[in-house]
Amino acid sequence: MVGNLMSQLHIIKPSKYLPIWNRLKSEKICMITADIRYHKTIIKMVKNKRDDDLAYRFELSERGLTHEIKTTVSGTVITFTLREIVTIAGL
Repeated sequence: MVGNLMSQLHIIKPSKYLPIWNRLKSEKICMITADIRYHKTIIKMVKNKRDDDLAYRFELSERGLTHEIKTTVSGTVITFTLREIVTIAGL
């Protein structure tokens, strides 16, 4: 019985991209160094973490804001910049 229950539980591993998203939210800029082969995946996954963060999106919408992530790549360094934008509802 216990073995059957354990096989049904899904173990959720912490995301390696969540710390990047959390730093970007708090500091509005985050620079990381990674192998060039992984840049596209890292950028995509950080944007996915942003999309999954419903509390952050709700908080911004309550303040009449939206957001945009800009990425700049220079060699092995990826720079993420978070910009908050006033929406028409926020005017």
